[in-house]
Amino acid sequence: MKKELQIIKNTIHIGIEKSIRFLHITDTHITRDDPFNGRRVKTFDVDYEGCAEDYYFQAIDYAKRNNLPILHTGDLIDFFSKGNFDFIDQHFEGLDYMYAAGNHDFCHFLGKAKEDYAYKWEKIKEIAPHIKNNLYFDSRIIGGVNFVTLDNSYYLIGDGQTEMLKAEVAKGHPIILAMHVPLYTKGLAETVMQEHPCAYVVAAPEELLSTYPDDRRAQQMPDSATLRAVEYIKNEPLIKALIVGHTHLNFEEMLTEDKCQYATHGSFAGYVREFTVI
Repeated sequence: MKKELQIIKNTIHIGIEKSIRFLHITDTHITRDDPFNGRRVKTFDVDYEGCAEDYYFQAIDYAKRNNLPILHTGDLIDFFSKGNFDFIDQHFEGLDYMYAAGNHDFCHFLGKAKEDYAYKWEKIKEIAPHIKNNLYFDSRIIGGVNFVTLDNSYYLIGDGQTEMLKAEVAKGHPIILAMHVPLYTKGLAETVMQEHPCAYVVAAPEELLSTYPDDRRAQQMPDSATLRAVEYIKNEPLIKALIVGHTHLNFEEMLTEDKCQYATHGSFAGYVREFTVI
């Protein structure tokens, strides 16, 4: 039986003259041409057959009917395939959207290659023609608010991205920062690790990383550039909120005293967030 999309509503208090609204969608995980004998399809059709696509269509229909720009924080597709690229071209092209890349957006064949930066820069050539955003870093001002998207899908943020973020700060607008992977917060990490052996967050502290399996610790260990980026994000007053996905759960927690991080469950599971910025 089909189910209705669940729309979580939040308000971000910035102090702009006229309120704006947008719809956060993340982790859609379209699985057309599944090369895994249907296993990936079953992973994401959690409620009924075809629900991952059905919930996505409900979400974009809601955005269109309510004139809401879409902020999508990655993993629109689960892996590279002709069917998935055709889906993007047919059902994402033409929408009013901003996009922050997820790790699956660079995934040619899940688990069959070492997913490092060399792999990503090779695969970005295949996905980039299907997404209008710059997948490394992009920005757009709507109603006096600067929406900044950056790729941290491999748990790292480069110095170049931090310098670009500083340039956006210099414009003087309040910033909503969107990324695929959340930054570490204690509550989020503890919640994720109730069901997983690691927290799947950026810049987890060493004492937590030491409890991870070896492969996950190597995957999620922050480098010095990432730690500099996180420190800058935390301490920059013009960055007002973080919008993220990846962990497949709904969670809100203050990153610092003055900015909240909002993680939204995957749209494949029937969740999106509608934000009002005032």
